[in-house]
Amino acid sequence: MGSKLKNFLVILAVELAAYALVMMTVLMENFLIVIGVLLGAYVLVYWLNQRRPDLIKSIQNIFKENRIKACVLIFIILFTFPILEAGNPYWIQVAIMAGLYVMMALGLNVMVGNAGLTCLGYAAFYAIGAYSYGILSTHWGLSFWLCLPLSAVIVMAFSLLLGLPALRVKGHYLALITIAFGLVVYQLAVNLEKITGGANGLMNIPAPTLGTYSFNTPLNLGFVTLPFHANYFYLVMVLVALTVFVVSSLSRSLTGLTWNAMREDQLAAQCYGINLTHNKLWAFAFGAIFGGISGAVYAGMIGFISPENFTYNYSILFLSMILLGGIDSIPGVIFGAVALTIIPEKFRAFDDYRTMFYGVIVVAILLFKNDGLIPAKARKFTSEWISRKSQINA
Repeated sequence: MGSKLKNFLVILAVELAAYALVMMTVLMENFLIVIGVLLGAYVLVYWLNQRRPDLIKSIQNIFKENRIKACVLIFIILFTFPILEAGNPYWIQVAIMAGLYVMMALGLNVMVGNAGLTCLGYAAFYAIGAYSYGILSTHWGLSFWLCLPLSAVIVMAFSLLLGLPALRVKGHYLALITIAFGLVVYQLAVNLEKITGGANGLMNIPAPTLGTYSFNTPLNLGFVTLPFHANYFYLVMVLVALTVFVVSSLSRSLTGLTWNAMREDQLAAQCYGINLTHNKLWAFAFGAIFGGISGAVYAGMIGFISPENFTYNYSILFLSMILLGGIDSIPGVIFGAVALTIIPEKFRAFDDYRTMFYGVIVVAILLFKNDGLIPAKARKFTSEWISRKSQINA
């Protein structure tokens, strides 16, 4: 068996196993069984890591060497989800929200993980993106595809305004500024009734269309008719793929390394010639873009938004996702976002304790596993790497 085929089969087996675990979590109704399955999967991985570290290491190397193939394959597998759940649009809706949360968690990770800028008001960017599309489409009649980049630009402008006072502070004071920013956006959404609809919300937001085809129309694939949620699922999957590609490319670039240096020690980074003002502003702006895009998609899908959709609790949720998965770890952030979207849906009976659940996760991770369940790996730059980059640049 050729090495390429062997590597492909290993990647396929691991991804199908992970996909089967997600499907089992979705389909099983008894939450005790869900907990048992998830704990069993964790114990199995932990046991393999202790007894067969060489096996785990070889699998990690295969995924590292075939990163693009692995990403393409997992997205192909995920595209079957609406077909498997064609009779249960509820879980397709949950999967859509998981995709939107992945985008926002990756955006927040740019600020917190890459650049080390504490942000506890990320839900504000989510709100600005949603209201941008809602207002532009209902008041001005602009299409979804035009509003999507416009929402990103508007959110970027607001993030730059937030970044200006944030340049002067760090740590706890920066966290307070971002909290205040989130509260200001929330109050504006409540009080600007003629523009945002106030506490009653903004209604009749048009759905995205492609020509004459509305995304609120069931999707007919010929052999099966999917609920209209499938349209948004596929749209979100494409956006998630683009987000992962852009964020991972940025993280591996010189800009990502610069932000990492700023995160570790701002004074040392400044001594090496790094412009802290410039980099902080762009970290805020770039990270906020994904919140704005997610908000626009959410508004188009639901058709109604209100201030209650963007409370401070959502900012804590997004922060919990990156803490659970691993700060500055893209696979970890994706895992944390998906886990904290799907698992709470299985515990709807305890919905009143959801915020407490997120708080317990944050405290437990900080105390016992402060690098997250899938920690980020330190990048090593050898003379061979430097030589190769010099040849490319030449």
